[in-house]
Amino acid sequence: MPRDIFCVILSHPTARPHIGIRKGRLQPLARGLGRLQKTNISSPPAFAATSLFHGTIERHTSFSRLEHYLMAATFNLQTTQQALRENALDGWLFYDFRRSNPIAHRVLNIDTHRMFTRRWFYFIPADASRQPTALVSAVEPHTLRDLPGEQKIFHSWGELHALLQETLRGSANIAMEYSPLNAIPVTSWVDAGVVELVRSFGANIISSANIAQQFEAVLTPAQIDSHRAASRLIIQAKDALFAWLHAYLLENSPSDLTEFTVQRKFMELISSQGLIFEHAPIVAINEHTGDPHYETNSAQAFPVRHGDLLLVDFTGRLANMDDSVIADYTFMTALSATVPEEAAKLFSIIVRARDTAVTFLRSRVEAHLPVMGFEADDATRAVVAEAGFAQAFSHRTGHNIGVDTHGAGANLDNLETHDDRLLLTNTCNSVEPGIYLNHIGVRTEINTLILNGAVEITGAPMQTEILPLLA
Repeated sequence: MPRDIFCVILSHPTARPHIGIRKGRLQPLARGLGRLQKTNISSPPAFAATSLFHGTIERHTSFSRLEHYLMAATFNLQTTQQALRENALDGWLFYDFRRSNPIAHRVLNIDTHRMFTRRWFYFIPADASRQPTALVSAVEPHTLRDLPGEQKIFHSWGELHALLQETLRGSANIAMEYSPLNAIPVTSWVDAGVVELVRSFGANIISSANIAQQFEAVLTPAQIDSHRAASRLIIQAKDALFAWLHAYLLENSPSDLTEFTVQRKFMELISSQGLIFEHAPIVAINEHTGDPHYETNSAQAFPVRHGDLLLVDFTGRLANMDDSVIADYTFMTALSATVPEEAAKLFSIIVRARDTAVTFLRSRVEAHLPVMGFEADDATRAVVAEAGFAQAFSHRTGHNIGVDTHGAGANLDNLETHDDRLLLTNTCNSVEPGIYLNHIGVRTEINTLILNGAVEITGAPMQTEILPLLA
C-alpha cells in the first residue's frame, strides 16, 4: 500500500459508524508512523478523521502498531550487547533529530510523549563491561533519562563534537541506521552529514539493518499462532465472498454490483470473523487488475459482470490481541464458467514463480543455510523473466509481515531495493509474484513463516489456477 501518505477516507453512508486514519505519517500533528488502537466513536481524539474500516473503530496516535508493541517491552541492554558481539560490532550509535529515526525510538523504547526538538546520540558498546553513553542537549536533558548508562550534556555544537569523539574512541565498527548507497531506504534514517561527522572520528559505519530486525521483526510463539489463526479466518472470509458472488451472479443478470460494493461486502465478511485491518481490500476488475496497488473507490469503480476477471488482495489480524500478526493474501477468479486463455497462461507463469520461491526458501532453511531477501527475489523473478515478462513484474517478490502489513524485517527484494538482510528464524513474509499489463494483471500471494529448519506456508491451499466461479 502507499508509503508515507496521510489519507482520509469518508465513510460510506450505509456502513456502520467508525472512525480512523489510514496508516502513514501524521504531520504536523505527529512525526513518524501512526499507532493504531481502538477508540470510542462518541469521543474521537481532536486530530481524528473519518475513514472506512467497516465494522472496526480505529485511530492513529503518534505510533505504529509495531512501535506500540515494541514499547510495551523494556529495552534490554544485555541482549543488545550480546547481539552486537554476535554481529562483530564494537557498538551501536543511535542518532535522532526531531524523531527523524523511528528505529532508534522503537528499539530503545523511548517515551514518545516527551519533547524532541534537539538532536541526541546514544551509544551502546558491545563490551558488557562498559556502560552506554547518552549525549543530550542542555535544553532537553530529560530526553533519554530512562535509558541505562552515563548521560553527558552539551551546550554547543563544539561540545557535542568533542563528546561524541570521546565516546567513540576505541570503537572501530559501529552500527547506525544507514544503508550504503541507500540500498534499503526503510533502514536508512541517518543523514549524510552525521555519517560524515562520525567517520571524521575514524569510525567505520556498518548498517544496522540486520541487527535492528532482530529486535523488530522476530515473532514470539504467540504471535506466530495469531498469524495462523488470522490466516484460517480470513481465508474463510474469502471463501464466503466467492460463494456470495456466485449466488448473486446466478440470480442477477445483468448484475448491479461494482468493485466498491463487492469491497464493502468483503470488509463486512472479514470483520465478522473477528479480524481488523489497516486498509480496505483491493477489489479489481479486468484492466484494474493491471494496477498492482489499485485503490478501489466509488468514483472509479467498474461494474462487476458475468465474464469479468476479478482480483482480491486482503489483509487482517486478530482483533482480540494487541500484538497479533497480519495475514495477507491475493486470490483471483473468473466470473464465468471458463477462464480466459490469456489470464490462465499468465497465471500459470506466476504460480511457477511462486512455487520456485518456496522451493528455494525451503532448500536453504531446511539445510540451516543463510538466505538473504534479494536471493529469494532473484529466484522468483528469473521464472517470470524467462517467460518474457520481466518488465511486467514491477514490484518486489514479497515483504516482511508483522504487527504491520509491511513489517520491519527483510523483504524479498532485488528490484525496488537491494535487500541483503537475512531472513531470520521466526519471521513472516509474503510471496506474491505478479504480471501487470495495460489490459490485464495477475498475482498470487501466500505467506511464509521461516521457522527453525522449516518453512511453513499459510493461506493454504495455494491457488494453482484461476477459479472459474460459475462453472
